[in-house]
Amino acid sequence: MNDRATGERAEGARCETSAANDAELPGERRFWRWSAVGLGVIAFCKGIREPNAWSYTQAQLDYSTGFMRRGLFGAVLRHPLELNLYSHFAVFSTALLLLLFGVLALLARSSKLAQRTPPGELLAVYASSYSVTYLAHLNGYFDIPLVLLCAAPLFVRSTGWRLGAAAVATVVGILIHEQFFFAFLPLLVVSVLFGAATARNTTERRLVWAGAALLAMLGLGLMLNFARQGSISLARTEQLRQSIARTIDRPLYPEIFQTIPSTPRENMEIMKSVWRRPTYVPAQVESMLMFAPTAIVLSWATLLLLRRWIPGRYRIVYAGVLIATLAPLRLNLMGWDKNRWNELLVLNAFLLLLAVSRLMGGEPVQLPRRLRRACLLVMLLNMATGGGMLENRHIRPFPFMSSPDAVTADAPVIHP
Repeated sequence: MNDRATGERAEGARCETSAANDAELPGERRFWRWSAVGLGVIAFCKGIREPNAWSYTQAQLDYSTGFMRRGLFGAVLRHPLELNLYSHFAVFSTALLLLLFGVLALLARSSKLAQRTPPGELLAVYASSYSVTYLAHLNGYFDIPLVLLCAAPLFVRSTGWRLGAAAVATVVGILIHEQFFFAFLPLLVVSVLFGAATARNTTERRLVWAGAALLAMLGLGLMLNFARQGSISLARTEQLRQSIARTIDRPLYPEIFQTIPSTPRENMEIMKSVWRRPTYVPAQVESMLMFAPTAIVLSWATLLLLRRWIPGRYRIVYAGVLIATLAPLRLNLMGWDKNRWNELLVLNAFLLLLAVSRLMGGEPVQLPRRLRRACLLVMLLNMATGGGMLENRHIRPFPFMSSPDAVTADAPVIHP
């Protein structure tokens, strides 16, 4: 009788504890949801600025003097939206940037990441990251529409339709800027291959692999075409510059017209001189310290989800995830904007985590305590991270503005 009473009391205590935990969980979820919003706003405000002369000039390129790389954006949008006027370009670019963050938030919501990794720290980790700050800093750059094109197919659950959407995004993305091939095409290929991991039979799995191979070949074919026809002559470059100069209301950035005629081989020679600089390796290490902690935490979480949801195949799937996550690092072969490439590294880690949660989602996975502690540490590091902006710009700390009453060395002395 006493044993029965003791058992009933123990069972009752367990039920009360479970009920208490269930009651606390929605509160924790709300806390991390609002933390993600608040930290994201701070990270965004740290980096936001008006579009610079480089991005404004690049948006003016079109096919008026013949086919060339990076000409699609200007050819399609410049005249209808009057992007030759800087005010129009600035408004459109900022709207595109805000749309991007809205799409990322919508993808995070539809992936149910917070419910599948309760209570939801991972969203706050990315929102606080220097990747968000740097994306805001890239206002006006082609990176923004490229990320939108990459994110769009991840909303599609059907593997076949996702393959079709990825093919369209690949063609448009590479025609806008060839960095889509290096940074985002591997991610889309891996997102298609997720269909092979969940295929019901061998035939379906083979079809998925064939589709992913065709998608990769499509991107490679476009890049080979660019290698032959993407660069234009000095005469055509000067003709294009003069044509653009007649219609704009801001000075052009001249360096862009020096890079347009460059061939891939010439660009590689320039990069070899950059690699020989004594500051190159230390700068790469510094950049990794700013971005790598966030990418590691997000990729770690992806591994845990895959191991729980597809225990028999998680290793090969995660290998693909790692390859796609690290893909933007290949851009170091073509350009020296190391922080820009590392920002895309973090973004890819986040997009792949959302894709896994959305396309393979299963039962909630309780994150281990050490990962949750790592999340808190990384968020603190992200909020303290600064530096490394384009054009030697510096992070503006809160309240993100310059004081109109700042003391200067040459200010007149006013006696009462």
